[in-house]
Amino acid sequence: MSLLLKNVHVIDLNSPSHRKESNILIEKGLITSLNGRSASKEFDLKGKYVSVGWLDLNAHFSDPGNEHREDLDSGTKLAIAGGFTDVCLSPDTEPPIESKSDVNYLRKRSSDSLDIHVHASVSEGLEGKNLTEMLDLYEAGSVAFSEGDKAIWNAELLLKALQYTKGINVPVFQNPRDLHLSANTHMHEGVFSTNLGLRGEPSLSEELVIGRDLEILKYSGGRIHFSRISSAKSVELIKSAKKAGLSVTCDVGIHHLIYTDEAVDNFDTVFKVLPPYRSEKDRKALIKGVKDGVIDAICSNHRPFDQECKQLEFDLADPGNISLQTFYPSLEELSGLIPIEILIDKITNGPRRILNMDLIKVDEGQKAKLTIFDPEASWFLDARTNLSKSQNSPYWNRELKGKVLGTICGQKATFHK
Repeated sequence: MSLLLKNVHVIDLNSPSHRKESNILIEKGLITSLNGRSASKEFDLKGKYVSVGWLDLNAHFSDPGNEHREDLDSGTKLAIAGGFTDVCLSPDTEPPIESKSDVNYLRKRSSDSLDIHVHASVSEGLEGKNLTEMLDLYEAGSVAFSEGDKAIWNAELLLKALQYTKGINVPVFQNPRDLHLSANTHMHEGVFSTNLGLRGEPSLSEELVIGRDLEILKYSGGRIHFSRISSAKSVELIKSAKKAGLSVTCDVGIHHLIYTDEAVDNFDTVFKVLPPYRSEKDRKALIKGVKDGVIDAICSNHRPFDQECKQLEFDLADPGNISLQTFYPSLEELSGLIPIEILIDKITNGPRRILNMDLIKVDEGQKAKLTIFDPEASWFLDARTNLSKSQNSPYWNRELKGKVLGTICGQKATFHK
């Protein structure tokens, strides 16, 4: 079957049709023309947009172990609805992803519409003591190594991990948080935490770990990726390290570009997240980091929790919220501050460079891995439209602007109503 996307506006910095209206002809899973004339199935997408398929660097599907929050089926559905053709899953499940069979369990759940990529654990049992069989895990298909939402607190372990992975050119993902400075904290340390009487985590917690790890990287070589950075100084530290020639990359969670610690003002636990939302100064620095290229990618940081984990006093609630299905409305909210082509680049080319994957583009001869979206369409997030098993979204019961219309992954096209 052939497919023609008529009059669609291309957003792809690497495409010859970037910012142009095109007629994209797809045959046998490949883009065969940007000026197609006819096909067995045609869609007129006047006023709509298309880009390379989106890739999320960090999501939790809570499978195995907490399938009541999310599972591979529900996670796949909402990722596709959110515009993603590729998702990287965090290894901090129960049990964690630390063996070849664990990696195979997740990879086999890739579908025709969504490619699932796996981060394998750095340490056995996520305990930060003994390395996993990293080379075996790489051969099984893991694309990166991390401790999920935990930090690699053990400096010796990080050193060995970087040395082991240097030869296979795979990044070690670090969630930079000092084990002691972040213990028993509930939000960013600042004026608002003081006013609310909540114990805050200083941005120093993140910055100390980044500074330490950059020194280890200088010594060991290898590749390090700082996952979900949140402070202004973190941006500066990474910027300086890049200028010095270190192999370092980083990403930011989508909501950290939108919210600050002020959102916690009414004790709504949906705004208790990991890392915590920080100050307006930090948020502006993150936005500038995205625009300037210091920040390589934007991730969903999708972290589902059931109501029993969220409908509690603020200090007892688990940190995290869901964000995959509402990712594009978040991008639209940011598009007034960051050009949309840069935002799209941070969820297409940026993640693929970090993972050392081949770049794809909207061009003839390329695999048809595409996301189609409408910046003008509106929809409402509630129990009827939500595809996640959890409801911990900051957009709950809100009308949202910006809707994903569908994805194309090779010969599989999925369109949404």
